[in-house]
Amino acid sequence: MLNKLGRTGIMLTMLLILGGCGIPATPIDMIKPPVSTNSQERGTVSHELIKLLPDQVKLIVPMQSEEGQDVTFGDMDGDGIDEAVVVYEESNSSGKLLKAVLFKQQDNKWRIVSEVNGYGYGVVYAGFSDLNHDGLPELALGWSLGAAGSGLDVYELHNDKLELVAKKEYRGKLDLE
Repeated sequence: MLNKLGRTGIMLTMLLILGGCGIPATPIDMIKPPVSTNSQERGTVSHELIKLLPDQVKLIVPMQSEEGQDVTFGDMDGDGIDEAVVVYEESNSSGKLLKAVLFKQQDNKWRIVSEVNGYGYGVVYAGFSDLNHDGLPELALGWSLGAAGSGLDVYELHNDKLELVAKKEYRGKLDLE
């Protein structure tokens, strides 16, 4: 009887050691901020846009993005419906190429409107801001140039095509306000 009781005790001890005795999470560890419906909708839109990109591309999240967002939204044409921009890296036989794609929504479907080539090692900033104060935001893309600093490209939307209107170098954090 003692031998059987001893074996049971050893087995229970081994079970506890091997199985672990996880400490339950405290209530504060389980509290998460609410996810807004806007955030959920943008997540769904992000997935739709990514499907329109070429296969085997790598999305690049701008270093100065809100919460690591890979898609940036803004109304470039003033129609009250946000356009979206995604920056990605595409590998080809000559190396890696950075690109930014502008998407527009029509009849509840997204389509690629315009695409521009990037430069440097990555994207620092992608955003919409009315830089020339004409009432319509421009697309600003900040590219990382490594030790040389960063480069800023500013695009306007004309006839569903992005047109480069300004290009400059800068150092430090980009502030377009």
